[in-house]
Amino acid sequence: MDKKTKAGPKIAEIAGKIVTLLEPLRPEDRQKAIRAALIVLGESLMPGASASGPLGAGGRTAGEGGKQDEGPEGLSPKAKNWLKQYGLSMAQVEQVFSISSEAVSVIASQASGTNSKAQTHNAYVLQGVSRFLATGDTSFDDKDARKVCEDLGCFNKGNHSAYMTAKGNILTGSKKTGWKLTAPGLKHGADLVKQLSKEE
Repeated sequence: MDKKTKAGPKIAEIAGKIVTLLEPLRPEDRQKAIRAALIVLGESLMPGASASGPLGAGGRTAGEGGKQDEGPEGLSPKAKNWLKQYGLSMAQVEQVFSISSEAVSVIASQASGTNSKAQTHNAYVLQGVSRFLATGDTSFDDKDARKVCEDLGCFNKGNHSAYMTAKGNILTGSKKTGWKLTAPGLKHGADLVKQLSKEE
C-alpha cells in the first residue's frame, strides 16, 4: 500500500507537467511530441493505443468488432497489412515517418543511396510510402516528392528530370500526372524503412 500511495502522486505530478507542456500545442503536434518522446525512450505506443484518445482512424473504437486496431491512429488498414507482410514494427516506421490522424510525413534525416540519383528515387519512394500509410493509396504529387528531396538534401535541380526518367520499376507516372508506387516500389519502401531505422 505504501508503494502505491507514494507512486500515485509522483505519476500525477509528472502527468500534470506533461499536460502543461502539451497544452499550447495543436492536437496533431501533441501526438507528434508524445511519439517522439517514446521513440527517444526506445518505446512505442501499445497496439490499439492512440495519443489522442480511444478512437481509432475513422472514428472507430479500439474494441470495435472485438479486436483492437493495431498501430497508431492515422494508419490505413492496407498499411497495417504491409507492415505484417514485410515484418516491420511500428518502432521502425516511427523513426522514418511522423504519423497522426491528420497526416503522415517523412521525418528521416536522409534518403539513403550511394549517389544523388539513388537518393532522389528513394526520397520519392518514401513520399509514396507516407501516402500509403495514411490512405492506403500509393499515388502522390510530384511537388510533394520534390519537397521531400529538398528536405533530405538530395534535390539536384540540373539532373532531377533525368533521374526521374530512369526510375526503374519502382514508380509509374510523371511529373504532370503524378506518381504511383508499384508493388516492387512498396517492397523497396519496406527495405528503406528497415535500413533507415537502423541508421537513425
